[in-house]
Amino acid sequence: MKVFAFDRDYTVDVSPHPEQTVVPLGWVTHLAQETEHEVWAIGNQDLKAEADIPGIQELIRQLDNEWYEKIGDRADEEWFDEWPTRKERLRMLEEQFPRASEYIVIDDADLSDIDRWTHYFAWDFVKAVESDTIDTNFPGR
Repeated sequence: MKVFAFDRDYTVDVSPHPEQTVVPLGWVTHLAQETEHEVWAIGNQDLKAEADIPGIQELIRQLDNEWYEKIGDRADEEWFDEWPTRKERLRMLEEQFPRASEYIVIDDADLSDIDRWTHYFAWDFVKAVESDTIDTNFPGR
């Protein structure tokens, strides 16, 4: 099982980049619904409803760690300044899924410096899928 962490803005076609190729929403929903992989929204949480995937609030509630202690019931609030950073969210996913075979983050922010995570910009992820570097039987490719 792999863990996929998706940003939304400038990454998925519901909020496309003005100059680059982005990931089709159908690929995100395919990964979430048709594979055994874990698929999470780590950026703009609108992607949760659009792709029917969990996000930061669900992750905070599932982990019994310092973030739940700090945020607690406020995890249900839409947004506030005390949310974990993008890098902290990825670490939380590692904590939640320590036995994943691979951790992949797709984001327009460069997160390539995070150990154990393979970072793709959306356009590079699309190329990797189209060249069969990432094989997940995506529909419509």
